[in-house]
Amino acid sequence: MSRGPYIFDRRRFLGTLGLTAGSLMLPSLPGMRAFAQQSPKRVVFFITPHGTVPGRWHMRQPGRDNEEYDYSLSGLGESDFSDILRPLHRHRDKLLVVDGLARMVTYAEEYRIGGLGYSGDHNRHHLAQAHLLTSNWAYQGSGSARGGAPSIDQEIGDIIGQPGRWKTRVYGFRHQHEYNYVGANEPAPRERYADTAFNEILGLAPEPTDPGEPTREDLVRSARASVLDMAGEEFAAVLPKLGSSDREKLERHRALIRDLEVGLNLQPPIGCDPSFSAQGHAIDQFARITTLALACDLTRVVTLVTQQLPGNEFGIAAGLDIHQDIAHASHEERGTTQGIEGMVNYNRVYAEHFAYLLDQLDSVQEDGGTLLDNTAVVWLTELATGNHALNRVPNVIAGGAGGYFRPGRYVHYPQDTTWESYFGSTESVGLAHERLYVSLMHGMGIADRRSFGLEQVDIGGPTVSLRDPLPRLT
Repeated sequence: MSRGPYIFDRRRFLGTLGLTAGSLMLPSLPGMRAFAQQSPKRVVFFITPHGTVPGRWHMRQPGRDNEEYDYSLSGLGESDFSDILRPLHRHRDKLLVVDGLARMVTYAEEYRIGGLGYSGDHNRHHLAQAHLLTSNWAYQGSGSARGGAPSIDQEIGDIIGQPGRWKTRVYGFRHQHEYNYVGANEPAPRERYADTAFNEILGLAPEPTDPGEPTREDLVRSARASVLDMAGEEFAAVLPKLGSSDREKLERHRALIRDLEVGLNLQPPIGCDPSFSAQGHAIDQFARITTLALACDLTRVVTLVTQQLPGNEFGIAAGLDIHQDIAHASHEERGTTQGIEGMVNYNRVYAEHFAYLLDQLDSVQEDGGTLLDNTAVVWLTELATGNHALNRVPNVIAGGAGGYFRPGRYVHYPQDTTWESYFGSTESVGLAHERLYVSLMHGMGIADRRSFGLEQVDIGGPTVSLRDPLPRLT
């Protein structure tokens, strides 16, 4: 099809959008429907790499390391916040700082595969990334590990997602591997560029009353219907030839295409006025896109994967490597001053970007408060520390999920499970980090779920339960 200078090759267009039977790893664009009258609950996952420096992150009360407790953040001054969390002080009344959890599935996977070699992979980065949002055994790759089950964002999106809207959105970057999965070794669609993510929304905005000469977006939109017809024909031809596993994969993809087809014919939500500025940091651009997608009720589940910061953004000398020279040298007892201070600055900059995301969400007024009040925004990182620890992983939950969580507090869990790890060291850890996702599911109204992913794991001695919400969060 040709109009003016623009020529549309339908099969190439299909492949570009990931709509053909042979391009299942590329994103598709589900749609939306009119804005709901009552403000819905949402969840946002904000993911950073490399862990933190615990002594410069935590805000524990002296002498209470072996106790479970919480205390109010409301009366604290900015100087009372830790070096890393200080940029979040202005949002203190809407924060739950959660200290003391352990990544139990990664401990258990190491114990389970220790004698088997796992294709030679004992890289905690790979395992921790595979487990972070899946809470399940990893997919065994060649010298690597990837998600072996659907991730929590997909699970929640499947349940609370609305017909004709995106069930989930994944924005941003990747660290070594993906975090979000629709199935074993099947990464969820991810949009890397903020302007492209905005154009997805813009494509659903009202048509201008006097369109004038057709824009590229106009021409693409006019081509979509015939493209989808062609995609349907291709699916119908291929499906009978597939085995049961491939048929299931193709059916999942066809469901995404059906959502897209619905979205193309729907009107934009009432009160949604899309606007976008390419100014500022890429992470902040995605923060604005996330706010727009949630405020316009295009989706209720978003993952924002941050880019790895270049050294000039957190004050390290040119030529230093964040992984080897900073993260691996940030151990508080055996590290270097350069590594420790570099890692503190690294995480403080991420805290500034997280605070900016909260600013954006808190600026949107809704029933029951603000968009932030109706959302749970969860700051996660793949590992606890730059030298690959799995206990006392840092977590921050901002917002209240429509009143489910009780923010404005620091929550501490003791390290009361002790055993000898696969690597021969004695470990003392707290409650399972994986239970945080049960709390989130309950916060989203999915109150009948007692677990997500695995229900219990053997970490080389004690069997640890991953069931039930965490205490003290509500």
